[in-house]
Amino acid sequence: MRSAIVCVDDEWDILRTLGAQLKRHFGRNYDIELVSGGEEALSLCAELAAEGKDIALIVSDQKMEGMGGDTLLIRLHALYPKSLKIMLTGNADANSVGKVVNAAALYRYIAKPWDETDLILTVSEALRRFQQEQQLAEQNELLKKTNAKLNSSLSLLLATLEATADGILVLDNAGKVVSYNQKFARIWNLIGSDLNAHEDDMLDIILEQLNESDAISFRTLFAQVNTEKRNCLRLKNGNIIEYYLRPQQLMGEIVGKVWSFRDVTQEKQTEALVKHQALHDALTNLPNRILFNQKFAAALNDVGSNSKAIAVMFLDLDRFKEVNDRLGHLAGDLLLQNVVERLLSCLRATDVLARWGGDEFVILLPQIRSREDASEIAHRLVEALQAKFFLEGHCVSVTASIGIAVYPQDGIESSTLLHNADVALYQAKKCGRNNYQYYFADAIASS
Repeated sequence: MRSAIVCVDDEWDILRTLGAQLKRHFGRNYDIELVSGGEEALSLCAELAAEGKDIALIVSDQKMEGMGGDTLLIRLHALYPKSLKIMLTGNADANSVGKVVNAAALYRYIAKPWDETDLILTVSEALRRFQQEQQLAEQNELLKKTNAKLNSSLSLLLATLEATADGILVLDNAGKVVSYNQKFARIWNLIGSDLNAHEDDMLDIILEQLNESDAISFRTLFAQVNTEKRNCLRLKNGNIIEYYLRPQQLMGEIVGKVWSFRDVTQEKQTEALVKHQALHDALTNLPNRILFNQKFAAALNDVGSNSKAIAVMFLDLDRFKEVNDRLGHLAGDLLLQNVVERLLSCLRATDVLARWGGDEFVILLPQIRSREDASEIAHRLVEALQAKFFLEGHCVSVTASIGIAVYPQDGIESSTLLHNADVALYQAKKCGRNNYQYYFADAIASS
């Protein structure tokens, strides 16, 4: 039977958008249920439970008419503790969120408006965790029944462990190895060795493969008994191993612990690639508008802690369209990539160069001491493009016009500073191109 994802929001447009995004990505394997209020959500979950359907995930808005999301998720956790909960919030209150985290075992909260890519990655991780917890719960139940029925015999247990997708290591309360499967041996490069001879050295074998910081935390965790934890380990060879640790109980008594290991290297690399692609320009690999705006907001947030200023520049290539029309788009793309190389060579490590669109770029200069610092960099940028470019047998010349706005003289908000830098760029174009201009309100008003 298919599991369900329950979405709760009293704003229909938001609920419909959320449902459409989840159905597009998860509708093949999950039923996406939409409800517009807390009481309706409680009734729906009761109906699903009566039908024997698992509720994998509950996504609820925080602020709703009637029953708020905080109260709803706490009540649902009491009724369905295995269901994961995600809260959508437009203005996160640390105390409120903390209360829900503690009382409702909140998996994650997502700020509204959300980014679809971040939402899908978060939900994917939640569903994978739900599936793993179900699988591990089944495995733990099987282990208890097996120990009760077979006592000292581990034959059925070993057969079960070998059928799992994860590497399993079972330890007793003293930390002595009770059992493990071949998947565990493959993950930790023990295939081909005498495993029985290494059982007493299992911890050292694992620690030798971990980065130093992970080795320290893993050693501490290895010695604990009544602990449940999920995290990732980073190996010296670059691989990433996800583990899930939980106590092993028999007849209500903790008799050891079960480690579940899974190599998630490729999965994490794919997630990182998807996130990178969502935040970077495909042609130049520069930050796109989304990432630039995030970095700009962070810089403005930090500027209050020091006496530095911030400058933002709009840079536009002069007569780029002529080159593009004459030599074609492939040559134009190659020219942009060459231009980016020269521009980056003029910037500091703390500066941010982003592609705004077409042949227009935006540059963030955090922690400058004065306008003179910005002028020096702008001069280098203009000079860097004076030399000709050689593109597959063609000699091309382009120059740059730059508009500059400085915080706080020209604005204190990112939108104002970007607008004023764009106005200054217009002035640079009017002044004959191939130069830079600062924003000057009086000059604009008189033009």
